[in-house]
Amino acid sequence: MTRIAAPFALTAATLLLTACGGGGSDSVPVAAPTTTGAVAQQCAALQKALPQTLMGLARRDTSPGSPDTAAWGDPAVTLRCGAAMPSVLDPHSKNYNPEGDNLSGAEIGGVCWASVHDQADNTFTFSSVDLQAIVEIHVPSAYSGRQAPLSELSGAVAKASPPDADRKFSCA
Repeated sequence: MTRIAAPFALTAATLLLTACGGGGSDSVPVAAPTTTGAVAQQCAALQKALPQTLMGLARRDTSPGSPDTAAWGDPAVTLRCGAAMPSVLDPHSKNYNPEGDNLSGAEIGGVCWASVHDQADNTFTFSSVDLQAIVEIHVPSAYSGRQAPLSELSGAVAKASPPDADRKFSCA
């Protein structure tokens, strides 16, 4: 069982939101995962349940358009459904480091979220590491020190994708 460190709660509490509440009219480039079968169905269900605003930010189109991506605000908070396991948690990755200082995790709304902090650009990427369809949320540094989007998205994410019994993560 892989254990994700508990300091995530402090990280999430000190992260994200914006004083400017809108989004731009231009589409946001987001690399769309390739999904098939049950994961594609789960991502389609999630897409229907996603909010029009997130953290007070307006929803934006993504480019290329995909049922597996979403974006809010400018700079954009982005979501990818059907993403890969974060490389720090993938034992086959050269970046595998489940005990690393830039990794933490917490269960929020019934979802085990792993948080990877990119210290170079002060961004955070959250991944739902215990579900069949891994949902990845990338949050730009502009939202540092504010509330994370996880509380607003966890219910829809948990409802759209069931737990993956083969993934053994502890968010405690």
